[in-house]
Amino acid sequence: MHPKDLAAKYEVKVFDSPTAAEAAGFRLGQRMSPRNVWNRDSAASAILYDLIGKRKKGEVSEIALVLEINAVAGAFKGKDEG
Repeated sequence: MHPKDLAAKYEVKVFDSPTAAEAAGFRLGQRMSPRNVWNRDSAASAILYDLIGKRKKGEVSEIALVLEINAVAGAFKGKDEG
């Protein structure tokens, strides 16, 4: 499934650059630079599911994905930041 579709399914924000995520108050987390689009989608899924788990545990209040052309990163807001 495409990362944007996953983000919509799990109510996750999507940004196109790290700067945009930071401007919205998110902190950057795990980042991957896969070799191709299929690997990027897989990396985005792995990062997203990790963040969803943290949100369910109450470790973070909001989560987001940063989808760049050659990289993907997770972003989050801590419990007291949300």
